[in-house]
Amino acid sequence: MICENDVDERLDLETMIPDFLGRYPQARVVFDRYGLNGCGGRLGPVESIGFFARTHGVDQQRLLAELHDAVMHDVMVDEAPPPEPVAGDGQSTVADTIYRRFFTAGIAIVLTAGATWGAWLLWRIGIQGAFTSISLFQVNAHGHAQIFGWVGLFIMGFAYQAFPRMWHTPLAAPRWAAASFAMMLTGLCVQVTGMTLAGAWSHALPAAVAGNILQIAAVAIFAAQLAVTFARSGKPFEPYVAFALAAVAWFAAMTVFTLWHTYQTMAATSREQLLYYVSTYQAPLRDMQVHGLALFMILGVSIRMLPALFDLPAISRRRAWAGLAMLTAAVAGEIVLFIIYRWTHQHAWTGVMWLSWVLLAVGVGVIVWPWRLWRRLPTAEAQFDRSAKFIRAAYAWLAVSLAMLLLLPVHQVISGIAFSHAYYGAIRHAITVGFISLMIMGIAAKVVPTLNGIDTRTLPRLWVPFALVNLGCFLRVSTQTLTDWNPTFFAVIGISGTLEVTGLAWWGMGLVRIMRRGKRESAAAAGPGSGPRPSTIEPSHRVADVLAWFPATEPVFIEFGFTAIRHAIFRRTLARQVTLAQACRMHSIAIDEFLPALNAAAGGFVPLRVEGRG
Repeated sequence: MICENDVDERLDLETMIPDFLGRYPQARVVFDRYGLNGCGGRLGPVESIGFFARTHGVDQQRLLAELHDAVMHDVMVDEAPPPEPVAGDGQSTVADTIYRRFFTAGIAIVLTAGATWGAWLLWRIGIQGAFTSISLFQVNAHGHAQIFGWVGLFIMGFAYQAFPRMWHTPLAAPRWAAASFAMMLTGLCVQVTGMTLAGAWSHALPAAVAGNILQIAAVAIFAAQLAVTFARSGKPFEPYVAFALAAVAWFAAMTVFTLWHTYQTMAATSREQLLYYVSTYQAPLRDMQVHGLALFMILGVSIRMLPALFDLPAISRRRAWAGLAMLTAAVAGEIVLFIIYRWTHQHAWTGVMWLSWVLLAVGVGVIVWPWRLWRRLPTAEAQFDRSAKFIRAAYAWLAVSLAMLLLLPVHQVISGIAFSHAYYGAIRHAITVGFISLMIMGIAAKVVPTLNGIDTRTLPRLWVPFALVNLGCFLRVSTQTLTDWNPTFFAVIGISGTLEVTGLAWWGMGLVRIMRRGKRESAAAAGPGSGPRPSTIEPSHRVADVLAWFPATEPVFIEFGFTAIRHAIFRRTLARQVTLAQACRMHSIAIDEFLPALNAAAGGFVPLRVEGRG
């Protein structure tokens, strides 16, 4: 019999979820209702109940009360429909593990066609001493792999996994989410191949176009999934949701724009025509990708998660809405004004465009300033979290990129170069690697172990990859800028890329090992009937295992009052977690009567004496 005083002593905001679920597995349904849903393995993530409430947007006292009721009244079965299983992933569901395929593919892309290929291109630039010494199509193929394969896949995987849990609702159509992954990855590989082989393969242009169309379909599915999932949740339209949906809108727009731009550049009949399309439309496309998709999504996630993760001040709704309005106007302004400038060749438009950059910097500042990320984080736990240094450094690099953008006119005057590709590329690198990549590394270093039930305090602190990526980014941004004055600095550029790739590989392989470990442990712990069938049923066996090994025992369970086993959702959730001894304690059933009945039904040996009576 469960004692209420015992429950009260074990249930508070500092109680660790695995400790609580290990004692009271029937409380899992409450956590699942608020977005736990398969995360963290059988006993949930290694975090406190209070931390779970903050990150999932649940009132803390309400959560404690519901957990108390679940334990005292044996709440066994949620009325939600059972999740969709996916073959080959143990007993996980598509929605539970959707992030793994996106993250793994993103790491594979960045370590091949993304950062690694980029490092090779940098070595070639450094050796030949000119940014124009390599194929423009190869540069664009590398950029496409970085944006769609590295940034895009991580954003999609994170959004599919995290947003439904923030909204306390299941993903609308998990199998369509899996289909969008296949479309995105296939389209990306086909398009990058076509772009790389432009001029050397007669089918390069059709391949690039076909690949881009697949990516458009993938992004359309992604956008529809998030929109429908949010609409079904009934949650209020908060600023962070607006940032995320705006990012998705930029994602869709820039994917369609990429199709047009890729076609125009690859179909160009002369070098002059090619340079016109690149010089007129490539910068606006990069603005959509970097300032539109990536910046909006990262800010939205930061507004929602950083206060909960690191005890930072919450951003007020008024401030967040003001920042969103300014950033939307700024990004739209820099895109439109640059195109107008290129069409008219009137330099007055560049002054107006500079004002849009000011608005961009102010909009970011409105959101980020209250966090005071240059100071020590509020708590020791937050200060020493292994992901915190990545996130703080990322926002420092964002400030660097915005400052460099605002100083572009100054650089033009000092260098005497009307438009410096080296300086502009350095700005892009500061935000793409310094800000976006470090944010991906930091958030993933926090989220992935949590989803796999691994205590981040037991994992490496990741100082080596952190140092390598930051050093590489610093060398690239500084030396690329200095090439406008002295070509000697070209010799260092290749080193910067190698450092970054090494850091990303170190971090990425560690992340893959965590995901594989979580998958193995989940399959071993949650799979019904795992291992060989025993000769007798013991108190330590789980309910689902017994039913899988000995189907004839089902009437015995029902006879003793375990009627919940008739429900598929029960068999897929709680039955995999609860042992026979725990189940008997929950229902005040004498295990020395229940166990012989089970063994008799199973046709096995009926023990005369049962160890560990309930």
